[in-house]
Amino acid sequence: MGSKIKIVLFLVVALGAILFILRSGVIGKLGTIGSLGTFKFPGSSSSSNPAASSTPSSTPWWNTSAGSVKPASGGGSAQWYLTSSSQPVGGESWQQLGISTSDIPQGFALKDLSPYFHKIRLSSVSPGGYFGGYGQVSLYANLNGSESVNVSGWLLKANNGEQYVPQAVDIYDPSGLAAESDVHLRNGDVLNIYTSRSAIGENLHLNKCIGYMQNTNNFIPALPANCPYPNRSDVAGLSGACQNYVTSLGACAFPAANPPIPQNDYACLAYINNLNYKGCFDKHRSDSDFLSNEWRAWAGSSFLDPNHDQLLLLDRQGLLVDVYTY
Repeated sequence: MGSKIKIVLFLVVALGAILFILRSGVIGKLGTIGSLGTFKFPGSSSSSNPAASSTPSSTPWWNTSAGSVKPASGGGSAQWYLTSSSQPVGGESWQQLGISTSDIPQGFALKDLSPYFHKIRLSSVSPGGYFGGYGQVSLYANLNGSESVNVSGWLLKANNGEQYVPQAVDIYDPSGLAAESDVHLRNGDVLNIYTSRSAIGENLHLNKCIGYMQNTNNFIPALPANCPYPNRSDVAGLSGACQNYVTSLGACAFPAANPPIPQNDYACLAYINNLNYKGCFDKHRSDSDFLSNEWRAWAGSSFLDPNHDQLLLLDRQGLLVDVYTY
């Protein structure tokens, strides 16, 4: 009788232990530990296989100081992913990175690439000539939506010269007192950097009125002459002679010192006296398309080899954004 009681007690204890193990999830945890090829992304509640991920990062920024980087298996170009728990800069959780091995320039590794790699491109480079021709480097922004990138302080590094990307005046006030600030490029914006000097000693974000400044300043290259033409309604109340003269003027053109209109045509004189940068600025400053997608900066000296060179664009951390060879 006593032995039967002992057997019953043993079965009850064993059953209780089995129920405890099942409810605590220990078996599931042991199964996960024993599986190979899986890991947990920081900030994620579940494990996943990086090689099987189908959502590449839209912002390829990583920090490999606490781990290593390996290519995912499979055919075609390898897709890089992290094998460590190091935290990415910017707060994004780790996920498979959409950078193929073929994208990485020769002589560089993944760790050398900037978070802005190929978001800002060296779209063209012209070194200029030996006989006074100016050189030009063009940066083009290939961004998403309303994203913008501050490129001031980045380095253009050639084989035997270098140039930092400078600041520029965003909205040039007719007083000329507006201060330069960092250049923020948005999608489709272009920053042209010339080896010539600025005619006013400042770099500029171009606008629809800026061409008037070429009349009093010798910019090299010349500023674009795309100033707005007078609306017909603006001159409809002026004399016929005045209308003929105003409509004969080219875009961004100053009126002559002695225009072919009567000296007592004061309404006409008042109108044409505003055909300048200040008059255009005051009238069009609030236009949605007032600012151009082009910025211009002048280095004042050549930093490019006139024959052949390799130009690197490096961000403030010295990481590679783009490379151009000619």
